[in-house]
Amino acid sequence: MKTRPFLPPIIGTALVFAVLLLAQCKSSLTAQKTEINAFLAAFNKSTKVNNTDSLVDYFDNGRQNPAFNRLANLLTGRTGFNRNSKAIAAINLDVDGSDIKFINDDIAVAHIPAKFSHDSLSDKQSVLTLTIHKVLPHKYKITVVDAKRFLADYVAYESFVRQKTMSEKDIFSPITLAAFKAANLLKTKYDSVVWFAHVDQKTFYYVVKGKWAMHEDINRYKDSVVEPYKMGLVNPELKEIIPPEYDLIHNISGTFPGLVEVEKDNKKGFYDLDGKIVVPVNYDQVLPINDDGNLAVLRSGDDYFYLKQDLSISEKVDLKIGDFISKVKNLTSSFDLYKRAMEVVTEYNSKTEHGAIYIAPSYLVEMNLVSKESDFKNPLRKIEFEEVHTNYQVSFTGTVKQPGNWLEASFYSIRDYFLGGRGEFYDKKNVVIVDKKNNRVFTKDIMVDYTPGEGGSIFKGLCDVNNIKVINDSLYEVKAGAALYIELYDSTKSIEGGPYYHYLAVKNNKLVELPNNRNFGFTKYVKMDDSYLDACYNLQIESGSFKDRQKKTIDQITPEMLRYMKNEIFADYAYQFKDKRWIAVFESGDNPAYNEHVSNNKPNNASVDDSLTVIDKYNINWINQKLKGTKAPQNTIAAK
Repeated sequence: MKTRPFLPPIIGTALVFAVLLLAQCKSSLTAQKTEINAFLAAFNKSTKVNNTDSLVDYFDNGRQNPAFNRLANLLTGRTGFNRNSKAIAAINLDVDGSDIKFINDDIAVAHIPAKFSHDSLSDKQSVLTLTIHKVLPHKYKITVVDAKRFLADYVAYESFVRQKTMSEKDIFSPITLAAFKAANLLKTKYDSVVWFAHVDQKTFYYVVKGKWAMHEDINRYKDSVVEPYKMGLVNPELKEIIPPEYDLIHNISGTFPGLVEVEKDNKKGFYDLDGKIVVPVNYDQVLPINDDGNLAVLRSGDDYFYLKQDLSISEKVDLKIGDFISKVKNLTSSFDLYKRAMEVVTEYNSKTEHGAIYIAPSYLVEMNLVSKESDFKNPLRKIEFEEVHTNYQVSFTGTVKQPGNWLEASFYSIRDYFLGGRGEFYDKKNVVIVDKKNNRVFTKDIMVDYTPGEGGSIFKGLCDVNNIKVINDSLYEVKAGAALYIELYDSTKSIEGGPYYHYLAVKNNKLVELPNNRNFGFTKYVKMDDSYLDACYNLQIESGSFKDRQKKTIDQITPEMLRYMKNEIFADYAYQFKDKRWIAVFESGDNPAYNEHVSNNKPNNASVDDSLTVIDKYNINWINQKLKGTKAPQNTIAAK
């Protein structure tokens, strides 16, 4: 007679244990939420008693962080958004109404409703998002602030209050008020007066005939579908010096002193301020150069000409891009765009749009170093304007050349400061690639932050290394330093920064970045060799409390990183890992493909062998061989 397994008591015990475990988790979460609420209540109390010194201490390393100090001054009403101005709006945080979400046992994100108010004017609602980290048992610090919406809303509210409480003489300079009056006179002759520019205390007016839609018209491609408009320029005596027949007129003196760049049907040319055409409007590119005898190189199709110092134009010259690219202004140096934009302040003909409009020189736009149009802070108006730039800095970080000198890549770090928004700035990188063999230039934006959330942090230090490698005639590997978030199998270790690999293909004579959802992108596009083991990375090693975590910089890939690389290949194809730790690694890390699989009720592939490419299979085998052999040394080149 067979005996029946005695299972019910075992199952019953397991169920009881599971219920107790769930109750314990709920109890722990409730206790943690109570502590977070108490932390936020104390934080808010400091804002209400205007105690900035006390408030700063709620932020991790708050006294050393200018952004945290500035936010503390704003919340306590010590200053307005502009640090030199008095606060004109009261801020009230509704911490009791906060939406608190827990990322894990140590990290919570609180979305706090905020209200801006001023006397009897209507209020404005916003939200402030804080990431709160448990640094010790029952002790918390704010480690991340997402104030993009909060600051933009506050700037807009400050502007609203000023417009309601200040007179025109308090807001606008005398030269601006005079320009408004002159612009009204010109409206009898033109459909619109869109901007006016001040040169040596004299004002020039940008006029339009036809229907004008600012941002659409500046950035669109010209076609017959959109209702046409034409732009011209009028001098201080209200005399037309550039007829209204152009698609765009740039800032005065933007490229050359005293000259104005104009565009028509994608061709460029220049006028002087007397209304004389200096450069006929039939060139595809105008590239100012540093040269004793010439001001610029002019390109028309495949033909090149010189614009000489006396403003005459040479006969056709035998030139290639490689002959003059190193002489082009600003391509081998750093520059501050705000200073240039303020050399001739160009204002909107508007009493509600307060920025100074800057239409950048076309060649800087073509090199992808600046946007075609930007709004900068206007020194002639005593009012802030939401999302206006306060600066734009382009830092040239160097040029990398391939053997034979036929291909070179110049790298630039770009920091775009503005009023309102995340952390007051955006960061990005740009690469300009010169292919001398085929006489062509390519440009591409490169991200600098691959961490979860809003991102935007600048990446500096030993591991901010930029390089280019030719894979074949139409594929380039660009390596650029970036902030990363890669959690390793050992939960006490994570990668915080290092090279991110971009694969740029030439398609239809344009540079296109190939899709890549892997942190170690070379495993997708390149058969690995030992050169990929030599790489600089910043690691964070947890040991005890949050403040005690060690930061280390290594110059070679570790075996643990190799294991991540191999499993990242499988994760990219929605592989269903059996090891729970690997599941957690790819769910918590910044792995877009894997997280997309998770959101779509995947990964669910028990095998992905049929999906692996030839390169995938090669790299998996290569990594396995490395892991079986001698371990790569982990050389520490810096630690703190």
